[in-house]
Amino acid sequence: IALTPLFQTLPMACLAAIIIVNLKGLLFQIKDFFFYYRISTMEYILWIVTFATTILFDVDIGLYVGLCTTFLINTIRTQKPRFSVLGQVGDTEIYKTIKVFPLAQQYTNIKILRFDESLYACNAPFFKRKFYELIDIQLRQEPLIGYNKQELNKNQDIKYKYVILDCSPLNFIDTVGVKLLIEIYNDLKKRGILLYLSECRSDVRRTLELMNFYEKTAPGTIYVTTHHAVTAMKAKLDNDLQILNTITQI
Repeated sequence: IALTPLFQTLPMACLAAIIIVNLKGLLFQIKDFFFYYRISTMEYILWIVTFATTILFDVDIGLYVGLCTTFLINTIRTQKPRFSVLGQVGDTEIYKTIKVFPLAQQYTNIKILRFDESLYACNAPFFKRKFYELIDIQLRQEPLIGYNKQELNKNQDIKYKYVILDCSPLNFIDTVGVKLLIEIYNDLKKRGILLYLSECRSDVRRTLELMNFYEKTAPGTIYVTTHHAVTAMKAKLDNDLQILNTITQI
């Protein structure tokens, strides 16, 4: 700004040339349009919005619009993340989604799930709906005054005795998420299904402790690894089978 008087006597053509030279790097970024279009739809939209706003209005406005668009896109991404069913890869302790590894082994009466995002208020409704869908328990829609309420259809066949939720992708969980897990745990328990968590990060475990998760569910609900949880559930199933065989023989 202090040097502005020095440029007053320059012809408009020179001033235009200075502006174009400084914008050269920005204009050459137009080739990124095709890169983001191939890689990510969300980043492609972000690039279009930010670039167009900067060119049409101002750099500051483009920056603000870009930041707001980034926040909006990240919120949308976390509201409906991937919810996967896992299976054991061979004889290893590795568990992968069955969509990517269709030969991954699944066990009778045990369902292993993974939620690929932190659990908080924005995605809690999606988590609940998808969770019950993956364990083959449908949510029943009942119209009430002014809105629709989701209730669980209690007259359904139970296909699993144990559900293991791999929490390794959860960087954090808020109070709404903890309350939802407690609600799901208690509901499944009434149905004869036990819910277990595995591979929880330290921040997640701390939030669970502060929310009295263990007191409201049961001790031993969390396992260090998913494989430890699966091994424990298989041992319980084998023990139940032995007891049943003993009773049958008697």
